[in-house]
This record gives sequence, structure tokens and C-alpha cells, in this order.
Amino acid sequence: MLRPHAPCRVMAARGCSITHSKPVLLNSRSLRAARAFRSSTALSATHQVKVPAPPDLKQQQERNNTSSSGAEPDSLSNIMANPPAELEGWLKQYQAPDEMSIYDDDSYYSSRKDLALAYSPPKSDLPGLAAALGLLTCWALVFRHAIFEYDLAAPASIGHVLDGLLTFASMEFLSTGLFITTHDSMHGAVTPNNRFLNDVLGALCVSLYAWFDYRLMWNKHWEHHNQCGEPSVDPDFHKGNPSLLPWFTHFMKGYISIPQFVKLQGTVIFLWAFGGPIQNMLLFWAGAGLVSAVRLFYFGTYLPHRPRNGPNEVMAWAKARSARAPTALSFLRCYCFDMHWEHHRWPFAPWWDLPRARQIRYEAMGTLDD
Repeated sequence: MLRPHAPCRVMAARGCSITHSKPVLLNSRSLRAARAFRSSTALSATHQVKVPAPPDLKQQQERNNTSSSGAEPDSLSNIMANPPAELEGWLKQYQAPDEMSIYDDDSYYSSRKDLALAYSPPKSDLPGLAAALGLLTCWALVFRHAIFEYDLAAPASIGHVLDGLLTFASMEFLSTGLFITTHDSMHGAVTPNNRFLNDVLGALCVSLYAWFDYRLMWNKHWEHHNQCGEPSVDPDFHKGNPSLLPWFTHFMKGYISIPQFVKLQGTVIFLWAFGGPIQNMLLFWAGAGLVSAVRLFYFGTYLPHRPRNGPNEVMAWAKARSARAPTALSFLRCYCFDMHWEHHRWPFAPWWDLPRARQIRYEAMGTLDD
């Protein structure tokens, strides 16, 4: 089974001798050749991606199937003969990033294999659980005020307008936090020692956000990690046009479903029956959610993975950008999700610990990109 950005496997399939002691240099042409080689096989793109088992499937099924298919790619799973205890359980359930070194248009990008173990995730579930429950509580309180207490038809006054603006801004920011919590849960980073609770919190947050399908998002997000930056292959990447609006439209279409609209409609009817005005739901839930989606896309997908050299460039994860913004600003932007190279390097790092991961990278490399 071939996987993108696993050059050692592609070369092995072609009969080339390879060693893991030296970096494999690839450019965009080499990566495109690898994709062409993959597409010539009988397997479809869907079956070429190793995606961690969703919550309702047996967690070891795909790992067992893969173990009999030949040599594993050069990944974090293989370079750790004795993984630390806090990573051992994670590696049994989730996919580690592939290692790569890319020379492209006089620029060099590396996954920094030597840093694979430089960051260790928190040993306790309590910080992640506290962050998730805190966000859920704050969101619920603001949601109640926005839907049931704020009167859009009341006479305008400075206090009333400021209340409305603050309520909208709070709903938008906390909704972003709900989605970030779901994202962390898809990486097992909310409560890493309790898989069931981790997935329950993730599904709850994304349901409150906009009734997105947790399993659908799970599969697509792991396809993004395993086929990162391949046009028309990576579900989160652009489909030939890397401009902001077409890319965002394509991005959103991949996650919207008919069951989602049915659930949203049912929720609106339920809230209306208990006295929630439709206009409040449109403004503070739908409107704030849409602004939140733009924020998440812009800081978490568009800026980190935007091509540097035209629409056909393969933006492998090692080429992902990370913001140089101070930690406080990064948090206000998108819960530190603009520290994106760090996220792909250490996908088990929760959002609130990404600043520590960025500091580890900075101390090792002496520089950060943007």
C-alpha cells in the first residue's frame, strides 16, 4: 500500500536501494511522479491512505492489515524503538507523521526527524478535560443569553448595542474553541488516556458547533494529514485554485451533509418552541458560526498551507508555515492553531500546549517561519 510523502516506500516499490540514515531529497516534480506512480495502481486514492480507525471501529484493524503489506514508511512509529509511556498508547491508535526532506526551488524543507521525540504530550488528562469543559460551559452560558435573553427588537442604546456586539464576538470566539476541541479529539489530545471520553467530548463540541458529522470529519482530517497539500487529493487543500474564496468554498462543501441540515432544522424548531427567536439563532448561532468557520479556515488552513510557487505546488506538511505572533495574539487568532508546523510535527500536542512545542522548535532550529 502506497502513501503520499512516503518517498522510501515509493523508491522501494521501484526496486531502488535506500537507507534511512541520510535524508531523501525530493522536489515538486519528484512528488508529482510519486503521485503518478500511485495512481497507476489498482487502488483508489481512498484506499491508499492509512486513516486511524474512527471511534466506532476496531482501533487495531487497519494497523493489523498494514503490518502484513510490507515495509512501513519512515515515520515516528518506526524511529522509536522504545516510545515513552505517554506516547505508547497514542501510537497504537493514531498515525504518526511521515518524515521527509524536500528541496524545492532553492528552498529546503524538513520534518526534522531528530525532533520527533523532543516534545512529549501531557501525562495527565486533567488539563485537557478542564479546557474542554471550560469552553463548553462558557459557550452554553453565552448561547443562553444570545438566544433567550438578548432582545434584538429592543430600542437601541449604547448598552444594548455593546451587549449585542460582545455577545456576537463571544459566541464566535467560543464556537471556534468548540471546533478546536473537536480537532484535538480527532488526534486523541483532549483526554489521551481515555479514548471514549475523548471522542464523546469531540462529538459533543462539533454537534453544538453546527451538527457536523464527527466520523466524516475524522476521516477527512486524517486524509489531510496523510496526503497533506496535494491538489485535488487532500480534502482540505484547494482544487486547482488557491485563491481564498474558491478554496474556502471547496473546503466547506466537503463537510456539509443533508443529515446535518436536518439536525440543524430540528434544533431551530426545538429552540423556537421554547421561546428562542429565529432572528437570534440566525445572528448569534448561524452568523457567528460562519465567521468562526472563516477564522478557522484562514488561520488553520489557508495561511499555513498556501502554495508558494503556483497552484500545482505540493505543500507537504514539512512546508507548513507557523506564525511568529506572540502567544497571546496566537491564542486570540485561533487558539494557537496558527502554530501549524508544530501541529503536524507533533499531532498529539493539544492546542493549549502548542506554544511549548513552538519553543522547542525555536530552540532547536533558531528560527520560525510565517
